[in-house]
Amino acid sequence: MQIVPLNSSDLELLPQIQPHDWPDLRNTIGFYLQVDYCFPFTVLIDSVLVGTGTAILHENTGWLATIVTHSEYRNQGIGKAITEYLTVFLQNKNCHYIYLIATALGEPVYAKAGFVSESRYDYYGNVDLKTLAISAQVHSYTNDYKLDIFELDASISGEDRSQHLESFLKDSFVFLQNEKVTGVYFSTFGDGLIVASTAQAGIELMKRRFQDFDKASFPQENIVAKEFMVSHGYVPVMTHARMHFGEQMLWKPAMLYNRVGGNIG
Repeated sequence: MQIVPLNSSDLELLPQIQPHDWPDLRNTIGFYLQVDYCFPFTVLIDSVLVGTGTAILHENTGWLATIVTHSEYRNQGIGKAITEYLTVFLQNKNCHYIYLIATALGEPVYAKAGFVSESRYDYYGNVDLKTLAISAQVHSYTNDYKLDIFELDASISGEDRSQHLESFLKDSFVFLQNEKVTGVYFSTFGDGLIVASTAQAGIELMKRRFQDFDKASFPQENIVAKEFMVSHGYVPVMTHARMHFGEQMLWKPAMLYNRVGGNIG
């Protein structure tokens, strides 16, 4: 088994390991190849691509993302091997905190590699709330909001991920209370990230987001978001574990109103 950096010529090989219920790996990993804070790798057995995984670096925090094993090569230790490889890679980049989001299939693999579950994200599917009225306090992004958005996200996520957010600012929306940014929705960032420091901002941005998405996922600690979904007749259909290796960073899960996706929480 070899683990080597993934390059652009590998992209067309990814459909052979593509999970049927995941977004197209070529798009996801193609993005990773374009930025200098993402490090995708492939797993080879006898020169055959049998797996992939990516390390994402945010200053002193890191995420293990898009870990996939070919269905015909499972139960051979490939998932554990790529997990351990990426973990050491991030440790060597001086990451103090290392995280991942686990599917039900992946959670026991990551636990064997030393990851510990600290929270769970509830997932809602087939949501139809497009007709909800949008608050006049929701505004399209302008550059005047940039630093406030970065500060808000860092205060909630516990990370400096401004480098990652920068690419998606132009399509984002903010919620203003007394001319202050108290929430932000990134409409083109993964599954539509929402962070908000107030319940009003979070709920109003959820309403805006449901014009674009028919699914939702947020931490179980966010009781406000959960009650909003229940009030409209929706209950979770599955959960995903948020897991850490080593140190646990401080974050505010009750202020995360929708996750980015399975890659960075």
